[in-house]
This record gives sequence, structure tokens and C-alpha cells, in this order.
Amino acid sequence: MREQYVRPPLVPREAPAAWRAVWAFRLTALVLLALAALVLVLVYRSLSGATSEDPGVGALPPPPALTWSASG
Repeated sequence: MREQYVRPPLVPREAPAAWRAVWAFRLTALVLLALAALVLVLVYRSLSGATSEDPGVGALPPPPALTWSASG
């Protein structure tokens, strides 16, 4: 009679904690959210023409200077 393969017994162990899966999901979601925010900022900067050298803040002309007349 031929020998037949017998599967070795499985080693019982406790199931992984549910909180690990929750925090892994939260961490992954946070990293993806930060990455999406970074991509949006970079796309906005490239489409608006704002760069680190010219952020676009001083693009408007300065307000007119107020002159006080010293008539008395």
C-alpha cells in the first residue's frame, strides 16, 4: 500500500486584534488625504502661475498714497 500525504497540524493562534486594522486604515487614509492635498496645491500653483519666486501676492498695484495738506 502506498503512503499518502498527511497535512501537518495547524498551529492554533489568536486572531489579530481589530484595533490594528482600524488604525492601519486610518493611517492609510490620512497619508492618502495628505498626498491628495499636496497634489491639489501643486496643480493650483502650476495653473495659477504662482511660484515660490512670485507667489502672486504683490501682483496688484499698490494702493494710492494718502496725501495730507497742511493748510491751516
